Amino acid sequence: MFQKGFLPPSLRSRLTAPLLWCFLASGLAHTGLWYGLRWLDPLPEPPVPLPAPIEVTFVEPAPAVPIRNNPPPPPPLGKPLPPPPPVGNVPPVANLPPLPPPPEFAKPVPTPPPPRPKPRTEATPTPLPLPPPVDTPTLPQEAFDPANTSTADGLGNLSRWIASLQPELTRSPKLLRLTRTLPPRGCPWAQAEPAVLGVVVNPQGQIEGTPELLRSAGYATLNQQARQAVMTHDFTEEAAETLQAVMVEVTWENTCPSGA
Repeated sequence: MFQKGFLPPSLRSRLTAPLLWCFLASGLAHTGLWYGLRWLDPLPEPPVPLPAPIEVTFVEPAPAVPIRNNPPPPPPLGKPLPPPPPVGNVPPVANLPPLPPPPEFAKPVPTPPPPRPKPRTEATPTPLPLPPPVDTPTLPQEAFDPANTSTADGLGNLSRWIASLQPELTRSPKLLRLTRTLPPRGCPWAQAEPAVLGVVVNPQGQIEGTPELLRSAGYATLNQQARQAVMTHDFTEEAAETLQAVMVEVTWENTCPSGA
C-alpha cells in the first residue's frame, strides 16, 4: 500500500498495524450510524412560548340610582309685575257693590230604585202521554201447496215437456242449479222445496218461449221468485248450435228453522 522509502520505518509499521485499521473502521461505522439516526429521527422542534395568561377581573356594577318621578321645579318667573293702572273712570274696588249671593238650587230628590222583579217559577212541563203503539198488521202466512212438489211429479212433467219439444229438440237437456234467498216475510217458508223450471235456449243464449214449471216449491210466491231468477239469468254458456233444453233447479237459502 505504501511504497518503501516514502515513510520512516517506525511510522510505516504503525500505519500497517491491524489494530490501527480496526480502530479506524470502528470509528467510521459509529460515525455513520450516528448520522443515520439523526436523519431518521430529526431533532424535536424548539418549544413555542405560550402567551401570558389574561387576567380577568370581575367588576361589580354600581347600584342603580332610583329614578324620581317628581317633576323639576318651574324656572323663576322674575319680579312680579305691578298692577295695571286704572283705565278710564273705573271706581275703586272699595266702592263696588257687594256681589249677590249665589242662587240656591233645589236639591235633587233621590229616585227610589225600581222594585226587583220576582223570580219566575217555571212550571215543570207535564210529559205528554205516548200514543199507543200501532199494531203492524201481520201478513197472512201462505199455505203450503203439495201439488207437483215430489220428485215423481217433477219427472213426469219433465217427460211431457221434452215430448212436446219434438222434433225440434235433438239434444239431451242440461241441468243448471241456482241459489236464491227466501223473501223477508216472516217465516212462512218452513216446507219450501226446490223449484225446477224448463227453458229452451237458442244458439244466441236467449230463452225461446215461456219457462215451464216442472216442479213446484210448494208456495206460489217462491215459484214466482224462481221464474224471475230464470228469466234474468244469462244462458250464454248453456247455448249450443241448435235449440237446447235446460232444467233450472232453484234452491233456497236462510230457510226457517223447524218449529218457527
